[in-house]
Amino acid sequence: MFGKSKSFLGMLILIAVILLFSPYVYASESFNGQKEERRLITISQGIELVLKNSRMIKVAIPDNAMAFQDSLLARSALLPQLNAYINKTFNKNAPGMVLDSSSVETGNKDPLTYGFDVYQTLFDFGKNLSNLKASRELYKATQAHTESVKRLATLEFIISYFNLLEAEKMILVFEKEVESLNAYLNDIEQLYEHGSAVENDLLPAKVRLADTKQKLITARNNKEISIARLNNILALPLREKTRVQDIVMDIPQFPDMDNAWDAAITLRPEITFYTDQIKASIFSEKAKAVENYPVVFADAGYSYQQNKYVTHEYNSSIGLGMKVDLYDGGASRAQLFKERAQQQKLTEQKGKLTEDIKFEIEDSFYGLKNACEKVQVAKGALEQADENVRFYRIKYNAGGATTTDVLEAITLQTKAQANYCVDDYEMKRNYAKLMYSMGVDLSLIYEKMESKNDQYK
Repeated sequence: MFGKSKSFLGMLILIAVILLFSPYVYASESFNGQKEERRLITISQGIELVLKNSRMIKVAIPDNAMAFQDSLLARSALLPQLNAYINKTFNKNAPGMVLDSSSVETGNKDPLTYGFDVYQTLFDFGKNLSNLKASRELYKATQAHTESVKRLATLEFIISYFNLLEAEKMILVFEKEVESLNAYLNDIEQLYEHGSAVENDLLPAKVRLADTKQKLITARNNKEISIARLNNILALPLREKTRVQDIVMDIPQFPDMDNAWDAAITLRPEITFYTDQIKASIFSEKAKAVENYPVVFADAGYSYQQNKYVTHEYNSSIGLGMKVDLYDGGASRAQLFKERAQQQKLTEQKGKLTEDIKFEIEDSFYGLKNACEKVQVAKGALEQADENVRFYRIKYNAGGATTTDVLEAITLQTKAQANYCVDDYEMKRNYAKLMYSMGVDLSLIYEKMESKNDQYK
C-alpha cells in the first residue's frame, strides 16, 4: 500500500514538472522552428532604395554643397565688404607736446576708439563677375556628376538584381537535373532487380548525379553571394534575408543607332559635366586675363576717437581710389596659359567621352540583339530537350537505348534549360545597359514595366 502511494506521488510530481516547464519548451520549439520570412524587393523598390541609401551617392552629394558654397564665395567679391572696430588704449602718460617752455596735453590718457569701414569694388574689367559665372558653371557640372553617379548606381543595382534572379533559376535547373537523374536511377534499379539491367549501368548515373549535386551546391552558394552583393548595393546588412521578384520582358524594339547617339549626347549627364566644365574654364580665362588691370573702388567709413582736446571726435569719410598690381613676377600670365591648356584638355576629354558613349551604345545594341536571337533559339530547344529525355527513358526501359543515350539526353535537357536561363537574363541586362547608354531614366522604364506585369496577373 505504501509503495503504491509512493509511486502515485512520484507520478504527480512528474506531471507537475512537465506542466511547469511545457510552456517554455513549447515556446522554445516555436521560436526555433519559426521560419524567417525573407524581405521582398521589387526592382522599382530597389531603385528607390539605391537612390536613397547608396553609399556611392552619399559620397557624391556633399560635392554639390561644397560647389554651391564656392559660388557664394565668388559672389561675395561683388558685394560690399563691411568692417567694424573698437579699441581702448591704456597709456602710462597722456599724449602731449612742448610749447616754448611748457608742456601741453593733446589727448586723453586712456582713449576709446571705434568705427566702421565699407569697401566696394566699382570696376575691375569684369574679373569678379567672370569668377562668379565660372563658379556657377562648376556647380552645375557638380550636379551633373552627381546625377551620373545616381544613374551608375541604379544600373549596378539592376545588373545585380538580374544576376540574383539568374542564380535562383540555375538552382532550379540543377534541381530538375537531380530529379531526372534520380528518376532514371529508379528505373535502372527496378530493371536491375528484375534482371533486365546490369550493375555497371548504375555507376555512370550515380557519378553524374554526384556531379550535378556538386553543381547544385555551387549554385546555392552563388545565390547567397548574389544576395550579399545586392544587399551591399542597397546599403542593407550583408546577411539580410532578401528575395527578388522576376519581371517579364518581351523582346524589345531596337532603336535607330543615329537616334540613340543623338539621345545620348542630349541626355547623358557625363557630357553635360564636361560642357559645364568648359564653360567654367572660359569664364576663368576671362578673369585671369584682366588679373593685373586697374581696379576702381570706393571706401567709406565712420570713426570716433575719444579726445577732449580736438574739435571733432566723430568723423565720417568717403573716398574713391584705384589700385593696380604693376608686376607679379609673371604669375597671372602663367595662370592664364594654364587655364587655356585646361580648356583644351576638357575639350579632348569631352570628345573622347562622346566616342566612348557611341561605342558603349554599339556594344549594348549588339549585345542585346545577340541575346534576343539566342533566347528565341533556346526557347525552341526547351520542349525538344524535355521530349528527348522522355523518349530515351521509355526506349531504355524497353531495352532499345543505352545508359549513355539517357544520360546524354538529360545533359542536353540541362544545357537547354541553362542556355535559356542565361540568355534570358543576358537580354534583360543588355537592355538595361542600352537604355543607360542612351541616357534614358531607368527608374521610369522599370516602373512602367512592372505596371504592365501587374495588369497581366
